[in-house]
Amino acid sequence: MKLIEGRNGYLYVEYSEPYQFNKIVELMYEVITICETESYQKFLVNISNMTGKVRQIDRFELAMKGVSLFQYKGKYAIVYCKEEINSFAETVGVNRGLNARIFDDMNEAISWLGIENNQ
Repeated sequence: MKLIEGRNGYLYVEYSEPYQFNKIVELMYEVITICETESYQKFLVNISNMTGKVRQIDRFELAMKGVSLFQYKGKYAIVYCKEEINSFAETVGVNRGLNARIFDDMNEAISWLGIENNQ
């Protein structure tokens, strides 16, 4: 399942299909297209139910793509499954100016973004 929807002051993105590098990049382009017409500055990305393993090189490439598309456009909280988080992609992005963090808890991500949890 893929879902992109505006919620109370932020853009919610959910992807729960099997991991494919190209599908994630396509999703990033869909989000940036929405950003061109809408004024969202906070983004909650839920990939906690995405299946499959993300290779280390893919984490690097996805972070670099995120920087090229989303740098200086807002604040990004990504929710992923705890056992898959190693902070590599977050470090790559943050070191290049991306305002993003990866969480394993939805409530922590919502709190960090400073949004209301009414969904």
